[in-house]
Amino acid sequence: MNLVLFLLLHAACPAASPAPNAPGLTGVAKLPAAEAMRLNGEGKKLYRQERWQKAREKYRAALAADPHLLGAALNVACSFSRQRRYPEAAAEAARLIRKAYVPWNREVEEAADLGILQDQSADYAKIQAARREAGEAWGKQVGEGVLIVARTKPPLKLTGDGVLVLGLNQEIFAWIPETGRFFQVTAEDGRVLAFAASADGQRIAYLLAGKLVRPAGGAGSLRGLALRVLELQGMHLGPVLPISDDVSRVQLWFTTQPELKVTHASGAVSMWKLGASGLERDARPTSPPRAGSVVLTGAGVEPASRVVKRNKCRFTLSTQRDSAGIWRVQVSRSRSKPFALDAKYGAGLGGMPFPGALPVRAPGKRKE
Repeated sequence: MNLVLFLLLHAACPAASPAPNAPGLTGVAKLPAAEAMRLNGEGKKLYRQERWQKAREKYRAALAADPHLLGAALNVACSFSRQRRYPEAAAEAARLIRKAYVPWNREVEEAADLGILQDQSADYAKIQAARREAGEAWGKQVGEGVLIVARTKPPLKLTGDGVLVLGLNQEIFAWIPETGRFFQVTAEDGRVLAFAASADGQRIAYLLAGKLVRPAGGAGSLRGLALRVLELQGMHLGPVLPISDDVSRVQLWFTTQPELKVTHASGAVSMWKLGASGLERDARPTSPPRAGSVVLTGAGVEPASRVVKRNKCRFTLSTQRDSAGIWRVQVSRSRSKPFALDAKYGAGLGGMPFPGALPVRAPGKRKE
């Protein structure tokens, strides 16, 4: 048996610290090494001067200083593309996608200097093949994790009243209890507010941010919300489905499909489900389950608690605020010291309270 695999199988679960040499990130929103940032910055200056080889030397040195600074790897691919060395550009892009499918599959797709690769059929086919293979592998790894919402950057403060932008910098991540490592699940420009998962854990439905309409002294309503579904097998994304009207409360859960109970700002309540043509009014609505659903309001998502059972690994996750006022996911197990997941700017189960939101209730508990 491989030594690393042996150590992982026999390590304490849940792992309080990331296992060395295991796949995934050691934490959410880790700051890059200063030396790597310096070298990458020097590479960008050379890139603008079209000194492609020198730029690549700086980018590769940045990656050597910090292998997680994958923007430098994207820059290497772009430099080859600008030189019209398309096979090498495609090879670098494919390697990056295989290494970190989320968020770098999207970054490769949207990089302006790589756009010309789509006209190079043989080279672009290599990127497409990498997408298929990496999507399957990434989805499998994510499916083995415990899903959380975590912030990749500090959130914009929601102060005062009026129409406020929900710039919370939140994405869904999977934490692997056996290794203590993280995998990013969504790349939605930080707009994820809340999510619910299917019973088999292979589908995720999540709510995307719009704006918060906050009257003086009130929690406010949500404007411009949208729903999106992700199939973990292959990491297939569904379309963005807008939720019309300003709403004060949304409850999201799964039966065979995602379902929604929407309380509009007017006070009216409507029930919705995902159908073949998108969101459809539910003529025969089911009652929202007590467990497995998430509730989003103008104050965000209330802190929660969850019991997780995985083979011989059983523990409790709870959302708690630390001394600095940042929400943390704490892991507790009998006869072991509790620890918080490594999410620098905050994390929660299903979602988080909004910054500056009204006081929230103590977390409820559910099993999984």
